[in-house]
Amino acid sequence: MKVLKDVFRVAFSNIVGFGTSFLINFMLPAILTVADYGHYQQYILFISFTYLFNMGFNDGIYIKYGGKDQEDLDGEEVQQEHNFLLVFQLLMFVAMMAVAIWQRNMIFALFSVATLLDTINNYHANFLQATGRFKVFSNGNVLKSIFNIIILLIAIFIFQTDNYYIYILINISAYLFLTLFFERHYIQQHGWSKTFDPRGKLKIFQVGFLILVSNMSLTFVGNIGRWVANTRYAIEDYAQYAFQNSLLNVILLIVNAVGMVFYNVISRRSDQDLLNTIKQACVFLGIASGLAFFIFKQIILVFFEAYIPSINLLSITFIAIPYIMLSKILIGNLYKTQVPEKIYFRDSIIYLVLSVILVVGTDTIFNNLQMVAIATTLCYILWFVYTTTIKFDYLRNSFKEILILVSHWLVFYLTANVMGTWTGFGAYALYLGVVLIFSRKDIVDMMKMLK
Repeated sequence: MKVLKDVFRVAFSNIVGFGTSFLINFMLPAILTVADYGHYQQYILFISFTYLFNMGFNDGIYIKYGGKDQEDLDGEEVQQEHNFLLVFQLLMFVAMMAVAIWQRNMIFALFSVATLLDTINNYHANFLQATGRFKVFSNGNVLKSIFNIIILLIAIFIFQTDNYYIYILINISAYLFLTLFFERHYIQQHGWSKTFDPRGKLKIFQVGFLILVSNMSLTFVGNIGRWVANTRYAIEDYAQYAFQNSLLNVILLIVNAVGMVFYNVISRRSDQDLLNTIKQACVFLGIASGLAFFIFKQIILVFFEAYIPSINLLSITFIAIPYIMLSKILIGNLYKTQVPEKIYFRDSIIYLVLSVILVVGTDTIFNNLQMVAIATTLCYILWFVYTTTIKFDYLRNSFKEILILVSHWLVFYLTANVMGTWTGFGAYALYLGVVLIFSRKDIVDMMKMLK
């Protein structure tokens, strides 16, 4: 029952974040020009890589404390790690800001500030998640989302600003709010100490760096299409691709919530029945998420005519949701808990390189963003096939599971592109009902297993 409680707790915080992202992703395109929204999305693309600048320290903390209780921790060791992280990130910030000043690049200067704050937040998030303190983690993210949306609404409706730099600063202020929240809680729980000892930290970097690069590789696969659109297409075309990608990421906020909780579950308990249950849950939840597409489609048609071309792109990338869910919730956590770091590193790098070749090669041949979206979706499907058939063969898919997945490709694409919005919604909901009836025994078993 604690597993479900933690899932719901983190999911609630991400649902609040979902609401914030939903408003941002729909309000800013209505206020900014397509070109300015494209520039804003360039900043968002950059900050999706802030986690790289901890050089693996935060990931090492996640692995080191995964599955441990707070009562079992060495307080002095925790203090030293926390203080080391602060000093290390301040030095990284100074170096990045020096580059920004030298290049006279305002966006990179703002990115430097966001990186400092987000890496500190990421340390606290990893530490809290690893030690099972999801309540604190969730509360911080809920308050951050509320703060973010209040400031955003003030900027839009009171000051009525259409300067995209203002919205970048609002994004940074939300990071600062969360940093202050986490630091305040940390001091209340662990006190404050000036102790600083860099000894022993290299081992954390060594383990964490491999995990960092491996995680980055899996994450970057989803951003290859955005980089291709950003470097090979006009800013207006990039804005279309980035817009649909932002809507997809709104759904994936919930995915991340579940993935956070299941790392602790898998690190403590890894029987194959449980793992197959988690796999089935990912598939069912991913397929059910397809209903959100039709809501997004109607909103775009009514309120955002300038972004109607993004609908077709979204209908393609939405097919990947079940596979993205499985990758983030189960496969990634299995690699972290059951596979040596070097093997995880090797597999993820190979996956990244092959994905880049596939997506860039597809764009070179067809010069079409729809084909880029198809290639990106295909990358996730091929990773799913490899990991569930070869790497973790006990997750091998049954005939029924394959039938459901193939039917999902066909039904979703047809209802999303051939039918009208609400006709498609109804037809897809009917399909979901058939899937639920067809799999009712599996769903009942899933609920029992996860209690």
